[in-house]
Amino acid sequence: MMLERTESRALAAIRFLDAETQRPLTEPVTLAGQGLRFARNVRGLHVVTDAPGFSSYAASFELPDPLPDAATFTLVVSDPSRRYLDRSFTLELPRDATPPPTGQPLPPDSVFRPVDVTLYPSPLMRPSARSAVVRLRVVDVNDTPLPGALVSLSLADPEITRWGLSNERGDALILVPGIPIADWGNPEAPIHFTFSLAAAWAASTQPPDPDALSQDFHPLSSTLDVAAGEEVTTTIKLDWVEL
Repeated sequence: MMLERTESRALAAIRFLDAETQRPLTEPVTLAGQGLRFARNVRGLHVVTDAPGFSSYAASFELPDPLPDAATFTLVVSDPSRRYLDRSFTLELPRDATPPPTGQPLPPDSVFRPVDVTLYPSPLMRPSARSAVVRLRVVDVNDTPLPGALVSLSLADPEITRWGLSNERGDALILVPGIPIADWGNPEAPIHFTFSLAAAWAASTQPPDPDALSQDFHPLSSTLDVAAGEEVTTTIKLDWVEL
């Protein structure tokens, strides 16, 4: 029997996180975009094994000189179970393939550091125990349901921030863990906490990119009183948007 040695380089690894718990997903998702190839490893990471313009670079462990020209790819991730909403995100290649000195942290763009991508729940998602459940109908200035809007709920003390996306019907689900529960030793301790609201939206022909939208949040004048384990349903209007 003859053994054949094959060398190849991983271009990047992508790790998907749950918006509520910030923990890595264990369920498989579908990832595609712009001719990239992926392989899901035993840790649940989606490893980029090839990309247009990077085939020779990926085929060997030896770093070429010069490196391939930098390129940005737009990818779309979807969940077959439909518990998470589709979203897009960008990936820049090549990532830094230089191992850091012993004991030093990895640089943010290191190929040895996974690219974290947060997935946001659809209305089908079941919350964890004690998380507040905030269901929002997002509409434009004419009360038309607004798909692909990013909504932020923020609390200053304790510091809590959670985001949610609206689906094709304008419905957004935001699951908020970490809200203090009733303190039976202090009857005057608050149960409900007032969260501020902000939102962002941009016209797009593909699933929204929350990371890009977050650069243009608009504060809303309304607030929302939320308690641990409770469910709140309301409508918010983005009066600067008209479909």
